[in-house]
Amino acid sequence: MAGSDIKRVGLIFGGRSVEHQVSVSSARTIARALGDAGHDVAPLGIATDGCWVDSALASRALAGELDDLPPQGVPIAPTLRHLLDAEVDVLFPIVHGTWGEDGTLQGLCEMVDLPYVGTGVLSSAAAMDKAVAKQLLEAAGLPVVGYELIDRQSFNSSPDAVLRRLERFEPPVFVKPSVGGSSVGITKVPNRECLRTSIEHALRFDDRVIVEHSITGRELECAVLGYQQLEASAIGEIVAGKDFYDYADKYLEDGAQLLAPADLDAATTERLKETAVKAFAALSGWGMARVDFLLESPDRFYINEINTLPGFTSISMYPRLWEISGIDNAGLVDRLVDIAVRRHRDRQRLDRGIKDWIAELSAARP
Repeated sequence: MAGSDIKRVGLIFGGRSVEHQVSVSSARTIARALGDAGHDVAPLGIATDGCWVDSALASRALAGELDDLPPQGVPIAPTLRHLLDAEVDVLFPIVHGTWGEDGTLQGLCEMVDLPYVGTGVLSSAAAMDKAVAKQLLEAAGLPVVGYELIDRQSFNSSPDAVLRRLERFEPPVFVKPSVGGSSVGITKVPNRECLRTSIEHALRFDDRVIVEHSITGRELECAVLGYQQLEASAIGEIVAGKDFYDYADKYLEDGAQLLAPADLDAATTERLKETAVKAFAALSGWGMARVDFLLESPDRFYINEINTLPGFTSISMYPRLWEISGIDNAGLVDRLVDIAVRRHRDRQRLDRGIKDWIAELSAARP
């Protein structure tokens, strides 16, 4: 094991987002890997309505008897007893999308004072918000696709003025809700005439929308792992089955190809790996992330997205990239558990330092 003797790991999965079933599938892979690494898994399932379910129901989902955790039809707050009574040593959240990888679940883990796998509240929330992530990456001098940010109030009050701001973009463009996952609400807009309706569509899912240049190139992915020192995996490639890698292509039609490792020259591979590490660090990240790129040419690429709770299904790119980089699933989840424990220990040390300083100030007063 990676230095941690933790045995009881609370595996949190399911959730309210559209990625519920993907989360259940990811959890099955992680449960097997945790068992192979010597850990005892405590299933902590969250139903589609946000209620935490009992261990018997969660165990059935992990065993493959259920594809999802059905709504429980009761208030959410009292069901938190299933988390609080689990008596776990560390939490492993694998709840994809909103209310999972957007900082909210991480905040709950902080409040109950338990180590948890994955990055913290700030970097989780920043990565989930495309506009905020772009701003942080730009500030770090990293390449992002050109964009314009639109808020609901500005668009509703003066849509023509907003559309004039977008005249600098040559079609096609992408219109995306600023917050969201799984490509929900994203459209590729072929001409200016469709731009208004596409913005209105994206505003169904968030109060802010970004409009991006369309980049013609390859979609590449790199896995990042670590705490004080981050490291990058081999590079993988997504070959979309449609015009772009949208929600249907990801989850409904199974038309995309996942190639690992990607066919790249050594210099391009190293530049992408170095940039992936810098990108995650720019968001103050630790633990794990999958950094997605758009490669326009060997010397020109852009960071498209940073996913802080990537999928762990049997075909997911994150574990595949680490496997071809020499770390199998058991070794990967064990390292993530160890990182969680070390980060929690450091967090407690910092908290004690603040309290000790306050005590010293109080004692020094006459």
